[in-house]
Amino acid sequence: MLRRALIAAVLAGATATAQAQEVDLVLSDEMAEAVLADRTSQGSNQSSRYGGGVLYNQDDDLLGSLFLMVNNEIEGRWQPVTFGLGGKLYGASLERSDETVGALAVGGNVGIGIPAGIPMAIAVQGFISPNITTGGDADRVTEAQIRLEAEVLRGAQAFLGYRQIKFHMDGHRDERVDDGLHAGLRLRF
Repeated sequence: MLRRALIAAVLAGATATAQAQEVDLVLSDEMAEAVLADRTSQGSNQSSRYGGGVLYNQDDDLLGSLFLMVNNEIEGRWQPVTFGLGGKLYGASLERSDETVGALAVGGNVGIGIPAGIPMAIAVQGFISPNITTGGDADRVTEAQIRLEAEVLRGAQAFLGYRQIKFHMDGHRDERVDDGLHAGLRLRF
């Protein structure tokens, strides 16, 4: 049942972001992720980023997510510090343990710009869902990530980072959907 809801949510998110301005491709030896996103400007110093993604790992786990972040990022300009707040909806089917997870998480991000010949930044992001907004076979979902990002071409960023997505399952054990280094590209159209 949750697998069908997950697929429906991901398809709805993909349809809503069919006119996506950004595509993220994230890879490691153990997982692959694709994210479609769009941005809207809300004045001279605020914007929103929203979209959805699908992550698949070597254990045949499938994780879909939809997100909305509001931040102080100004498109096309290097900034010394950016920050944002928002939420993320997770839906997962864990193949190895035959369990499902659904969660609504809150979180934020901080970016520290690095003055260099090309625009660079260190970005830190985290999300957590408390027990009350986590369903299925889990009690909580946590996601933490740190990346070094560089705009190598106008409209193309490369990044290298570490991320951990962990489901705190019933019975006091953890399922890690992603836990390691990754590399990726963000393409803006």
